[in-house]
Amino acid sequence: MERLSFMEYIALAEAEYKRLLERYPELKQLSKREMEVFSRLLTDKTQAQIAQDLYVSHSSVHFHCKNIYRKLQINSRKQLLIRYKDF
Repeated sequence: MERLSFMEYIALAEAEYKRLLERYPELKQLSKREMEVFSRLLTDKTQAQIAQDLYVSHSSVHFHCKNIYRKLQINSRKQLLIRYKDF
């Protein structure tokens, strides 16, 4: 398997991000940090574990979650998981 160069890796990541936004255009509303929290919310990690991963406080993650839910017009992590289960 051939290793990708840094620029090829970046181009691949940008293409994947573009594909995701085409499928889920509402994600354009999320900030970079909200996208980081969003992607971790799709795992089985707790908010405390997400905070640890991102080197922020638990209250910061809670704040971002509230903003994510508001922007995506959902009310819970369960709704997020149902809507984005194929993410």
